[in-house]
This record gives sequence, C-alpha cells and structure tokens, in this order.
Amino acid sequence: MPVRIFGLFGQHHGLELELRQKLAKSIRKEILFDYKNRCYEIQSFSLTGSRRYMNVRQIPNPDLYPSKERLQILSTAS
Repeated sequence: MPVRIFGLFGQHHGLELELRQKLAKSIRKEILFDYKNRCYEIQSFSLTGSRRYMNVRQIPNPDLYPSKERLQILSTAS
C-alpha cells in the first residue's frame, strides 16, 4: 500500500513509499521504525481513503527508548 511519509530526513515534503500490507493494522502513534540507517517515530497517520499519509519525526538516539515498540513497516524494496 503506497503511503506519503512526511518528515523523513527532516524534509517537509512527503516521500511516497510502499508499506508492508500485513502490518498496516499494527501502525499507531509512537511506534518506532528504521529507514536508511535512521530511526523514526510515528506522530500521526491516516491509512484510509485516497490520501494515505504518516507524519514522522527522527529519533536521534533510539537506544534511549528501549520500551517503545519497533516495527519494520516499509516493504523490503524501499
């Protein structure tokens, strides 16, 4: 499922990436995920309708958040 992700690499424009279909239901606020050797936290999202998006912020030191859940939400082709 294609989703426009805002906040990757500190950029305000969105980058459209493919989400892993099976994990779409697991996505919620404050979930951590990795993308290109950086860790991000989901701030807000909408995965319904024609305008699917996620707003994320980069987490500079993810080891300080050991209790937060981490998912691999992006497809391997990304």
